[in-house]
Amino acid sequence: MMLTNLLRSIALLCVMVCICVLPGANAKLPWSTHPLLPWLAGGAFVCWLAARIVERKAMRPHEVAVWWMSALICAYGWLMTCFPSAMVEGGSGAILELDKNPWLAFGTIDQGISTQAMISISSALALLVVTLDFASERTSRCLLALAVTVAGFVTAIAGLWMQTPADLKELWQVKNVPDSVFGLFWYHGNTAAFLNLAWPMGVWLCLLLLHQGRRTFLQQMALAFLVVAVMLQIVAVFANVSKMGHLLLILEMLLLTGAAVVMWKPRLATLPFSKKRLVLFLFIGIGLLVLGAWLSGAGAGVGRWNIFATRHFDDPARRHAALMALQIGWEHGWTGTGPGTFEWVSPHYSALDPVLHEGRWRHAHNDYAEFFAEWGWPGALIFTLLLVLPGRRMVGAVRQAFANDSRLGMSFHRRTGLICFSVAIVSVLLHAAVDFPLQIDASRYLFAAMLGMVLAMSSSSARSASKRDVKPA
Repeated sequence: MMLTNLLRSIALLCVMVCICVLPGANAKLPWSTHPLLPWLAGGAFVCWLAARIVERKAMRPHEVAVWWMSALICAYGWLMTCFPSAMVEGGSGAILELDKNPWLAFGTIDQGISTQAMISISSALALLVVTLDFASERTSRCLLALAVTVAGFVTAIAGLWMQTPADLKELWQVKNVPDSVFGLFWYHGNTAAFLNLAWPMGVWLCLLLLHQGRRTFLQQMALAFLVVAVMLQIVAVFANVSKMGHLLLILEMLLLTGAAVVMWKPRLATLPFSKKRLVLFLFIGIGLLVLGAWLSGAGAGVGRWNIFATRHFDDPARRHAALMALQIGWEHGWTGTGPGTFEWVSPHYSALDPVLHEGRWRHAHNDYAEFFAEWGWPGALIFTLLLVLPGRRMVGAVRQAFANDSRLGMSFHRRTGLICFSVAIVSVLLHAAVDFPLQIDASRYLFAAMLGMVLAMSSSSARSASKRDVKPA
């Protein structure tokens, strides 16, 4: 028992450290934490797996689909990496014919890029499996959510602090910094997706502390920090120039507000203050957010919206890039071009497109189209099953969270967690339709960890649905 607890504690610590260092995971940073991520995620997985073996703990119902789908993704991805399609020749960058002998493909750009991509994807899936287990415990859930909040807070502070061209040039060590840079992330859309994924965790922790009623001094200090962290992350998203980030932030706020009204409307009469004071507090909070965002440079975002409106809210470049990715996937649908190879294959297609022929497209600005291009039909099917099969359990748990049936036995802790986590997951899935957050290591690792957490919180809902006697967790 002592060995098991030690291994699990080490694994949990590795996961928390991995999440906390995600803001510095951009490989372009001079002090990047990118090389640490696979080691931290891999170390957490090894220690966790050893603990599971020692205690002889079998798979639980909510773990079965995730374990099988993760194993299939890793197996298929590494198979494509070991036997690449030899699409791009390393010296000239020219597209080659598919080799009949797969061993001739070694040494191409495909294999090197695919190896890097699969290390990242495998590590993220390891993080998903580990957090799926740890988040079944109340204390571990809170610690992991605190690590997510810290990561979002650091990202927001960096983005708001380093906005001048001089600061960004010194940070990135380049002569010309594009307008799309925001803080520690090279592309503003990545920062917006990361922050929109993180700040609902702070809201959840605030709700837990507020629900306790009388709080100690340390709990009051923790609540103050969480409120400041959440507000700064929201301000940072508004100060960011990502249009999709703005839309998803507003959507998240509306969803959380609507959920609060539906869940606690019958209990508003029991609040220790009047409804008028509640409305006053809300207006003060909104006013502070608007003022903070405007003073932090949100006017630049308004300017981008005005430009976007002149194009009738259409972005031809992104639309053509997504169609290009679909064409690549259609032509190589049974094998795909290989994980992470879109950047090297796309120039041979974009050169023929009048909208895309200038510049280089590292990503398709649509994760789903890019996954199809790189993984083909089999990979797209496996990724879809990874989201759909556990997603059915998550949707059922969220529906149960809004139910008023007291026999379900779902606690305030789990109910609010399911809602906040689900809103964050939905935000990044929507953002992936117009950007590439799931191709960026920081967002990919964070998404995997949070997906594991929300799926873990759905487990008791599944048992309750089968009419078993469940105590509130």
